[in-house]
Amino acid sequence: MPDQFQFYLTEVKAGWLESRIVCNGRHYELSTNCALSEPLKDLFRCLGDARGLSEPPSPAGEYRHLEFEWVGEGWLYYWEMVPGPGGRLAVSVEFKGKREEGGVEYPVWRLAFETDWRTMAGQVFSQASELLWMYGFAGYYERWTKDFPVGQMMRLGHLLHGASPEADDLARELGYLAETR
Repeated sequence: MPDQFQFYLTEVKAGWLESRIVCNGRHYELSTNCALSEPLKDLFRCLGDARGLSEPPSPAGEYRHLEFEWVGEGWLYYWEMVPGPGGRLAVSVEFKGKREEGGVEYPVWRLAFETDWRTMAGQVFSQASELLWMYGFAGYYERWTKDFPVGQMMRLGHLLHGASPEADDLARELGYLAETR
């Protein structure tokens, strides 16, 4: 049975992205710095690469972006998504802190849950869409200091809508954003 899971992007400002995971009623806050991480791009790529897999890919096979790090100032969030049958995703997020650069990592918390691909991808897409509706591309750039990863987001949108990830259709892509309103 899947865990109760919700993902929120709560704020982007001054080069920091704040997010929250709520899993089975417990809240986990994540804070990532733009100088060291591209968290939305990582989430979009990971979910795109996990789509349609019914088991972890073979190490000898095609590369899949299923593990990544979000970096703060003195702390790290290690993400891993393991695909399973029927669109299942086993997700783990591990929060570790460092007191000094190159120093020992100290565990703070580890979250592991199961969900399905569509639920997770839909929540990530909707939350990213909310950021765009709130700030626009220029406002996101002003707050994050890097461009919004719209190409990766639209690839995820294509997958959520059953289209080819390589589809070239601006009207359809704008329609994805309109659906979230």
